[in-house]
Amino acid sequence: MASRTGPVIVQLIVTYVVIAFIVRAIRRARKASPPSSEPDRRGPVSSIPQTPLPAGHPASPRTPRFVGLRREERTFGGVVWQIVHRPHRDLSEGAGSRAAGDEVYVEEPPRCPKCGLGVIETHSWLGYRWACPECGTRSRSSTSIEETARMLARRR
Repeated sequence: MASRTGPVIVQLIVTYVVIAFIVRAIRRARKASPPSSEPDRRGPVSSIPQTPLPAGHPASPRTPRFVGLRREERTFGGVVWQIVHRPHRDLSEGAGSRAAGDEVYVEEPPRCPKCGLGVIETHSWLGYRWACPECGTRSRSSTSIEETARMLARRR
């Protein structure tokens, strides 16, 4: 009686290769498919209102606390970072209403450059991996999202 171990192993390997090929073909077909007719639920990348607001509205651009607010998108480390510049206000007595310089805030998590969704960070033995849960775009970094955001804020 002959041993069936060899043919069974070959059969498992061939099955694995066929399944891997089918999965890869499905993923490529999803990437190449045209966008659906459903509305995008994520909304615009920028959260600044696009329609004019009434003068009494708290988020109205005519209110003094929003004067000079500036948003910027910067690509760094393979992802898109949202940076907010706000004029620094010194409220101590004897000082002018505004001091030189801006306060810089970097929003976390960074966004995927392809689909605009926030990336997810995982720790690996080579550092950190940032991956988009929607489209699968990946990027590696030696620093975490928090450390990179602090560095970007200091760099300004």
